[in-house]
Amino acid sequence: MKGKYEIFNDIAQSRRHNNRLVYSCLILMIAVFAIAIYFVVSAHERANNNAYVQNFHELFFSLEPDLNLIKRNIEEKALFMVDWSGNRLYARLVEKKYFHDVVMRDYHYFVELDSIQIDYATYPFPFTFYGKQAIEKGKSTTYRNLVTKGHLKKAGITPNNLNGIKIIDFEVVDNSNLERR
Repeated sequence: MKGKYEIFNDIAQSRRHNNRLVYSCLILMIAVFAIAIYFVVSAHERANNNAYVQNFHELFFSLEPDLNLIKRNIEEKALFMVDWSGNRLYARLVEKKYFHDVVMRDYHYFVELDSIQIDYATYPFPFTFYGKQAIEKGKSTTYRNLVTKGHLKKAGITPNNLNGIKIIDFEVVDNSNLERR
């Protein structure tokens, strides 16, 4: 009788082995899928942070000779993206009547991005924005270097800040003249 049941024992053992193999493959697939999702989310977060920094600089430093547009872009959009450091910079510029001069002299300011470096090794994430600011004054154009730095910090999502990111410790490092055309 012993020989007759040996086949059934081999089949049962083979099923257990196949089940272990299937479960191992399933666990491996889940792990690979989780790692892939992590990298996709991480890449999306990095792209979102770059776009956030670029959008802030365009709102704050691209100016048209329209005081209402300047106020709307900065007061209703850009200042919700930055902490007190950006508000302090804006208050200083208003106090010096900088925006009023832009309107009165019919200047057009445009920001050109060179690069954005964000260090994800430390939190809050320090960033440096490298760009140029083109200033059209009638028929001539002056270029200025625009280098800023700050930190990106996660914040609560609000109707005025849908990304849930806040720029903190913002400062202009260099805004010197480059050339005139």
